[in-house]
Amino acid sequence: MVYTFQSAHSAEVEAVFALYEKRIRWMDEVGIRHWNVWDYLTVYPVAYYVTQQTTGNLYALKDNGCIIGAVVLLEHDNRWTDKADDHAYYIHNLVTDPVVKGAGKIILAEIEKLAICRKKGFLRLDCDSGSTFLNNYYGAKGFVLSGHCKDGAYTGNRREKTLQRT
Repeated sequence: MVYTFQSAHSAEVEAVFALYEKRIRWMDEVGIRHWNVWDYLTVYPVAYYVTQQTTGNLYALKDNGCIIGAVVLLEHDNRWTDKADDHAYYIHNLVTDPVVKGAGKIILAEIEKLAICRKKGFLRLDCDSGSTFLNNYYGAKGFVLSGHCKDGAYTGNRREKTLQRT
């Protein structure tokens, strides 16, 4: 396996969006209530990812050229206005191919390397406050609880990781 993590190209947006569709189908199949019950693809349609790619915020993880994961990295986030002056990356829309185990871990590690290289002090994200799995997963990766956020029907736990610069 040869993994690469880089800004997504415009020709890759459709393949990235297809990952979200695949992940939502998988959630339906295994009985997980998450993006599949929030009308996620309406809130984040393909046009959203086109915009994120155009502005340089959409990244893709590839295995031998095949897209197996994606994420949007922002430098500002309305869910973190109390910490707006910090130099941070805000992780959004992280998705992986459900059949590729460990891709999320690789994406998080690559984001951390990129953030340190770009002199960021923090990685921040939010995840569903009702998801024990996601909260335990991000907690185990060093993201500590740092408040809560609300967006429509979504209630999230804000989590952040302080980066160690070398």
